[in-house]
Amino acid sequence: MRYNPIPFLKQTTYPWIIYNLYKNILTKSKDEDVLLKIKKAMINSELIQESINIANMWEESILKRHNDATHPIHYLEIITEFGLNQNDPGVSNICQLIFAHQTNDGAFQTKILVPKQFKGSGEASWDWMTCDIPILIYFLSTMGFQDDLRVKKAIKHLVGLIQDNGLRCISSIPKFRGPGRKEDHCPYANLLALKALANVLDSKYIQDACSNTIQAQLDFWKNRTERKIYLFGIGTDFKKLKYPNIYYNIVHVLDVLSLFKEARESNYFQEMLTIVNNKQNEDGSFIAESVWRAFKNYDFGQKKYSSPTLTYKITEINNRCNNLDNEWILDNI
Repeated sequence: MRYNPIPFLKQTTYPWIIYNLYKNILTKSKDEDVLLKIKKAMINSELIQESINIANMWEESILKRHNDATHPIHYLEIITEFGLNQNDPGVSNICQLIFAHQTNDGAFQTKILVPKQFKGSGEASWDWMTCDIPILIYFLSTMGFQDDLRVKKAIKHLVGLIQDNGLRCISSIPKFRGPGRKEDHCPYANLLALKALANVLDSKYIQDACSNTIQAQLDFWKNRTERKIYLFGIGTDFKKLKYPNIYYNIVHVLDVLSLFKEARESNYFQEMLTIVNNKQNEDGSFIAESVWRAFKNYDFGQKKYSSPTLTYKITEINNRCNNLDNEWILDNI
């Protein structure tokens, strides 16, 4: 990074940033009692309470499009990214709602509506798509269920779907398939698969599957001017800074790929990271260039002022890549 973002981040009053900054980035000794107090404030914050409340509407919510930022599936990601677990108020119930809908093959289901013109039934049903099940695995495994046999079964099912070129557009809806070539990987589903598997790299089988999906992401960047894949393109909109990590954009891609050493060492990854870091302001902050209107009341939901939440996310990515000066991250709590 060109400028030190830590002073900017420490000025914020948002408890989800302060908690994760001290827990994940700053390196000196940590007072666990103080951390717990900050976490309690985070849990009671408007953002986290809203996320928990919406996520608890899991069974009654219908997914009609995957870039719907108001759907509970995306609030699961927010809950996960800010460090909650199954022992925090309201979270255990969400986990049980997801566990209640699992196929015999292991796939966790979402209530999905695919219109008849897209070869669906036109009615909501409990089904799965490769752009849903990884988010549910990611959520449950991070909440503390990574060793649960139901989650292990879901992981086995997911890995079994990954081909040599990554995860393709597949679902339990017999005639449905996204708008692309059948043999292509789906960039979004592929990215989510990596997110789901990053914490469970306990076998060569899973590691090899992740290598395939990582390469698919990097090849898409390499060949980005040639064509779109399943209508996903890597152009101006893709490169705009945006948060939270919903759908397919440069911050989301970097956040997931940065979890893997193999990806971090790629020149293509570094090209993407340089594009993002070059947008940093002199005070260390970043400003959102595109926003989800569902989050218009939060700092990352507007484009006029620097966003502490977006700045933290980009700082976290750089920290995984050892791009923060050691003096920046020395601090006590």
